[in-house]
Amino acid sequence: MKRRKFVQLSTASLLTTAAAPFSTAVSSKSGAPHLASIDQDIVVVGSGVFGLWSAFYMQQLGARVTLVDAYGPGNPRGSSGGESRIIRSEYGEQFMYTRMNNKAHDLWLKWEKQWGKPFIYSTGRLTLGDAKYRDEALKVKKDLEAFGVKGEVLGYDELKYRWPQINLEGIESGLYFSGGAGGSTVMARESCHAVADAFVKGGGKLVIGTGMPGKSSAGKMELADLGNGKALKADKYIFACGPWMAKVFPDLFAPRLKVYRREVYFVGSPSGDDRYAYPNFPVWLDGNMYGMPDLRGQGLKVAPFPDYNTIDPDTDERMVNPYITKKVHDYVNFRFPGLKNQPIVSTRVCQLTFSKDEHFIIDQHPDMSNVWFVCAGSGHGFKHGPALGDYVANRILNNKVEKDYDEAFKLK
Repeated sequence: MKRRKFVQLSTASLLTTAAAPFSTAVSSKSGAPHLASIDQDIVVVGSGVFGLWSAFYMQQLGARVTLVDAYGPGNPRGSSGGESRIIRSEYGEQFMYTRMNNKAHDLWLKWEKQWGKPFIYSTGRLTLGDAKYRDEALKVKKDLEAFGVKGEVLGYDELKYRWPQINLEGIESGLYFSGGAGGSTVMARESCHAVADAFVKGGGKLVIGTGMPGKSSAGKMELADLGNGKALKADKYIFACGPWMAKVFPDLFAPRLKVYRREVYFVGSPSGDDRYAYPNFPVWLDGNMYGMPDLRGQGLKVAPFPDYNTIDPDTDERMVNPYITKKVHDYVNFRFPGLKNQPIVSTRVCQLTFSKDEHFIIDQHPDMSNVWFVCAGSGHGFKHGPALGDYVANRILNNKVEKDYDEAFKLK
């Protein structure tokens, strides 16, 4: 990616230069009215889904926000740069994430409508299992009904009736959510661009730079180093660097985070065959495979998991493994007969950044009171984007306490 030309920032308290944003026009339609007048300059480092929504909601609270990223929003090196991500309410006994997901789903729909940029599909979501899975499915169904999410537990005959394009060998039961917060799909890269556009149109600054910690004194960071001889000064710094966190703060995060590969495949359908495309096919989970229907002609998405091979987000090439490619072909040929011997039309390799307990990490730096961390999506972060951004903005700027989230997200 070509580096943008650096120009002088107009914000007086930002001491040094930064890259020109996409647009500096202020639009009354860019978002909700400011809920408060926060007279602070904020630097957010990282324009993945966590950093974007945090910057956007801080802007909504009235703060002057600069967003820094080494490669730009939705770039293919980042964890948020893929085609699509799942929205789901199912989190076992961790109902705090169910609540956050449901709030996020409503906010995704709100901003999609307000910006006029469709990026949510109510695809439905189907989990397949054997006869023993039925009891678990019934429990999940009952648990989620308390949160307004209605599902169905289906037997073999009903599954066969609704989705005859699936080979149900070994399958006896399923749990199905018809859409909404329980089962939808968000277009990942497109939604990142939409948030970035709204942020910039609302007066936010977007800077291309590395965003490393600068000098500090008296328990505070004084500057964020852009890595090109320039720096930014702010009242608070939020680092939302995803798989780069261990590079930015190695002593803190190298022992706490693991960054793993995830390969994603898109399998083409025969000409004129839409049986595996939205709205005829849902998001699905089957053992160690999951995927999404063909959206916008991209092909059926198939993602094997887990993969414990590590990846460097800066330097490693994004080439799929021939062994896993064969595994995907074999699985598709077996489970989806209508796609037998169909070509893989595209692939992606991204990365997941896991904390040890798979909770997000949202907390202050232990030694610098004006530095915060927002990271560790742990494979399930994207769907929560707008609700998480709202939580981050209110926690950091308004000192709002949400005890269960605050405790779970501590830097342990």
